Amino acid sequence: MELKVIPIVQVVIAMILMALVQGFLPTLNYSDIINPNINLTLVTLLVFIAILIGFLAIYSFRKHQTTVNPSKPETSSQVVDSGIYQYSRNPMYLAMLLALLAYACYLTNLLTFLICGLFIWYIGKYQITPEERMLTKLFGQDYTNYKNSVRRWL
Repeated sequence: MELKVIPIVQVVIAMILMALVQGFLPTLNYSDIINPNINLTLVTLLVFIAILIGFLAIYSFRKHQTTVNPSKPETSSQVVDSGIYQYSRNPMYLAMLLALLAYACYLTNLLTFLICGLFIWYIGKYQITPEERMLTKLFGQDYTNYKNSVRRWL
């Protein structure tokens, strides 16, 4: 399963699961206890932050002329440790998670947040861990130092 399902497909699968949860278990909806305007503001803010982080992450990779292809980490040309990458080793995945959290808030169903947790577990085990193993192999101590100084998510 490692590096087989590209992250954007993982996000789509998570969104489909969230929609199914909402459709089959609508009684776990919390829309009656939260102000719709506050919820819409939260959703909008999360989407905006997700887009901004995603853009900054891709920009950093392009600036350093290295690959953004998550299924081929072995084609990376260098460790990117500046820009948004000085705060998170995985800002693209963080952006995807924020988008999923925004969708969960939009659906206003408590169980949809469990799908976000499932996404974190899956991407950590089958995407991030294999990427880190490959980057350690490619860049040795440089990547190990980076990994030890910057958190995986935030």
